[in-house]
This record gives sequence, structure tokens and C-alpha cells, in this order.
Amino acid sequence: MRVLIVAANQEHKPDPVVPLGAAWVAAAAEHAGHHVRLFDACFLGEQSTPLLRREVECCDPDVVGISLRNIDDVAWPRAHSYLDDYRRVVAAVREAAPSALVVLGGSAFTLMPELFLRELGADCGVAGEGESAFIGLLGEFRRRGVASLRGRVIQGKGTIPGLRPALHLLDIAQYYRRGGALNVQTRRGCAFQCTYCTYPLLEGRDSRLRDVGPVVDEMLRAERDHGARHFFIVDNTFNQPAAHAHAFCEELLRRGADVHWTAYVSPRGLTPELLALMARAGCSSIEFGTDAASPDTLKALGKSFGVTEILLASAWCRDAGIRFAHSLILGGPDETRESMHETVRVIESTGATAVFGMLGVRLYPGTALARRAEHEGLIAEADLGLEPVFYISDAVRDELEPFARTLKRRHANWYFPGLEGERWVRYWRRRRQHGARGPLWEWMGQPEVLHETGN
Repeated sequence: MRVLIVAANQEHKPDPVVPLGAAWVAAAAEHAGHHVRLFDACFLGEQSTPLLRREVECCDPDVVGISLRNIDDVAWPRAHSYLDDYRRVVAAVREAAPSALVVLGGSAFTLMPELFLRELGADCGVAGEGESAFIGLLGEFRRRGVASLRGRVIQGKGTIPGLRPALHLLDIAQYYRRGGALNVQTRRGCAFQCTYCTYPLLEGRDSRLRDVGPVVDEMLRAERDHGARHFFIVDNTFNQPAAHAHAFCEELLRRGADVHWTAYVSPRGLTPELLALMARAGCSSIEFGTDAASPDTLKALGKSFGVTEILLASAWCRDAGIRFAHSLILGGPDETRESMHETVRVIESTGATAVFGMLGVRLYPGTALARRAEHEGLIAEADLGLEPVFYISDAVRDELEPFARTLKRRHANWYFPGLEGERWVRYWRRRRQHGARGPLWEWMGQPEVLHETGN
């Protein structure tokens, strides 16, 4: 069958992101013998809709799979929804190929599948990991037609496939040039119990590990074919399980890979030995999903570590020569004025290269925090929809935004997505145009950067 996969994401803040999920589904369809094309809207701007319509008319697909990455940018107090963009994508497909089966998937769809089906008017969808489920859906469509699938949500399950993502269907050179790094995934699944987090809903709680050899093969191939030497490991927590992280680093060293990479890391279970090994294997920076640095808020967020681990992990990064950033959530459950100030004092003391501050917590159905919000009378979990609703502690609601703006003025290397305009975006784009690679937050706070951004 003729299959068109559409990667609908167009968000570039702070960088465009390679649509790995769509590329893996495309690879699975190719492997199953289907004729596959991948339409990527990321760099097309306002021309994406007419170009998509032309692509659909050209390839005349039997099935169109549309990958929806995010529902919104989760940036209180001015969250931006992507729903209208998705409406235009589906409308363009329907107009150009009215008889094609339209299938939704991706992380955004997985969180609220029935709502997306209703709002966008698609035929059916795949929630969760899509590779094997999408192939099964194609088989059923061939045998029984659209009537057997209309209105259904198929739950994807399984392990990471042995095949590689179909990166040959994407403009990888442009992603590297404009994004500064290429995405790599070494594992899926998250066993942590963060009360707000959707990773277990998207990937399950069991870790599924890729063989590190093929992962390093992908990196070296990207270096050979596109000159790419900077990578972002998109695993939800790179250092869990630790043995897999060690194996990945050792494989990079064994192969003599001259690359630079960044990863999400948890303070839980981190050791100076692993950080030193990561540094030798080319790790230049890491991002900690710290969220808070006060015992009460860490507990309320379901974090698996405490303040001591945060401080030790930060010190070990400095010892290993690895730049590090902390991501914070201010104003979440059990937040008080005292806990908020305590978190700031602790994070200031770490000397982080950068700090990313989110205000409040975007609520998603299926999470412990959504159940708590219902218990507290904020909103019924069943009423959570595509328009963002944020959990913000009543104790700090009135002072949250002014407090964050004060921190923003005090620390040039603290970035609050919900409060920023285009200042940093313009700067980051200029840096990319001048050939900067790797995470741009590694330069935040440097004198020349502060001058150029007007701090």
C-alpha cells in the first residue's frame, strides 16, 4: 500500500527536533513492504499546508499517518496550543485525498486520543508506541477496509524495534544545521513515580533497551554522511539503568567516536564514576529534571531523590568538567513561599550553567496529580481536555509570576518559557546561523551573550 507519514510539528523553541517517532513508524512500514513517504512540516512555515496538499495529491496515499508531538507548549501563563495547526493538517489531507484512511498517532495523541479523534475528524488512531500497532492496522485496513477501523484507538505495545528509524526520509543535514544536534534514543520506558509526568503513559514503566552497538552505528553514520558530531540522547533518564549507560559510554570509547553529546539525567543513582566515564565518552553537558529543591515539594512531585543528591550531582558535574542545567517547576503541589525560596537558594548554590523554570504544572489525565486536582476540587480528571489547565498552589498563586520575573532579572542564565518573548529565540537563531552546535544553553550567562541579548 501507499503510506504517507506526516510529522506535523513546527515548533522551533529552542531548536527544531528530529521526529524520531514518525521516522520509526515509517521504517516499520517500509520493512513490512509498503511504499512509504514522509512529509515533514518542521521547516516549511506558512507554506506547510499547501505543500502538504500537493504532496498528498502527488503520492495518492491509501493511508496517511499523522504524528502529533505536543498538545501545547506547557508554558504558563501564556501557553500556546498547537490544535489549530493540527486542524489545518487534517483538513489538507482530507481535501487532497478524501478516500484515504487518516490515522493519528504521536505523544500528543496518546495523552488524549478520543478527544483528538473527535476534534480533528480522523478515522482512527494509535496510542503509545506505534511501530507494530501501525503495521497491524495497515493489515486490517487491507483486509476489511475503513469501516472496521473508524473511531477506534489501537493501543500500541512492544519493544523498540531492531530496525533503525527511517532518517533517510528526513532532511537530516538541515536538522543538524538549524538544530545543532541530532536526536538519539537508546531506551524507552520510565519506572519513576513523578506525580505529573506522562512518560509512563507514553512509553510504559518497563525499560526496553536498544543494543548499544547499533545506536553508536547511527551516530557514526550521521557523522560520515552529514558531518554531525553533536547528539542529544532523548531517553527520559539516561542513567537508569546505570549498566546500560555504562555500556553506551564504553561502546563510544571502544569505537573511538569523536562526538559530543547531551542527555537527560536524574540525580537518583548518579555516581562520580559514571559522570567521569560520560565525560571521557564525549558528554559535554547534561540536563537534570530536578523540578524542586525543597523536601516538601520534592515529595509532592513524587521525585526519587532529595536535596543532598541534587547538591552532590551538581558538584560531581563540576568535577567532571560537564556543564549542567536544572529544570524547575515553581508553584506546584504543596509549594509555599518558603519552599519556593528554599528551592531557589539551593539551585543558586549549585552554580548551574543554566536553569529552566516552568510555572505551575500542566495537568494530564492518567497522572497522580490530576487525581489530586480532582480531589481538591480544581477540576474533574474527566474534564481535562486539549486546552491546558495548570495546577498552581494557592499559597503562591498571586506572587508566582512576579517572583519569577525577579529571578529572571537577577539571573541572566535562568530562562522562563512562559515569560519570554523572542529575545532568546532571535539570539539562538543567530548562533545557529553562525555554526554553533550543541545545546545553546551552554553559553547562557557568558558576558558576550548577555550583551547581545540585552541583559
